[in-house]
Amino acid sequence: MSGQRHSQDRKAEVRAALQLDSEPTDEFMTLLAELGDGDVAAGPVVPVPARSYTPDEIEEVIINGTTGDLLARARGGRTLASIGEKVGVTRARIQQLERSTNIEIATFVRVAKACGYEVTVHLRPLHSDLSPLSAVLGGSDAA
Repeated sequence: MSGQRHSQDRKAEVRAALQLDSEPTDEFMTLLAELGDGDVAAGPVVPVPARSYTPDEIEEVIINGTTGDLLARARGGRTLASIGEKVGVTRARIQQLERSTNIEIATFVRVAKACGYEVTVHLRPLHSDLSPLSAVLGGSDAA
């Protein structure tokens, strides 16, 4: 009887986690067990339509945003797992980087390249006696 109770408890957990209207079937539970419930529990990947950003929104990200914010926007509708695979890290690590306010530049460049971006640094002089400087980090070859 305890095995049946565990099965019912697990079904209730899955129903709640996936916000299902009814209790999952035994077949569904078997499939879930075979696949693991990492990406399955997150549900299907829903494509995020591309959108343009206003100059004010871009300025907000540049001035007040973090490097993690930029990476999250660069990822667009691609999954954390797909970007992590390109970079050679776990999906959890990509998620952690997107929430971070302090990322090593080399890591930032690798993730940005995996998202299809190159990283350029511009130094704007604060005083008129200095010249502006810029550099492309990590080269412009595709990741």
